Amino acid sequence: MKLILYHNNNCSKSRMCKKILEEKNIKFELREYLKDPMTKEEIKNILINLDDDLQNIIRDKNLKVDNEKLSINRLTKLIFAKPNIMQRPIVFRKKFYICRPPEKVLEILGDN
Repeated sequence: MKLILYHNNNCSKSRMCKKILEEKNIKFELREYLKDPMTKEEIKNILINLDDDLQNIIRDKNLKVDNEKLSINRLTKLIFAKPNIMQRPIVFRKKFYICRPPEKVLEILGDN
């Protein structure tokens, strides 16, 4: 099963998640989404297949996101315009998971 780490090297949690995968010799694809911007379709796919509440995908708690109007299309546009507001790290394995804390990646892989 393919494993993809959506990674921001400026984020300590993302670096920790990457380190855990490397130390466990787990093969994964590194997706540096700030260096190589995501398409709207890619963002939408993450949101549709996220194994979490949509409101948790936004890392800036000061950003007012009205839960009543929270939609995949609105979030896609927000993240496309400002990808650094997306919570990280995110791991894909069948679904998308927010790996907070970074050790959550081991639960996802069934290696805890």
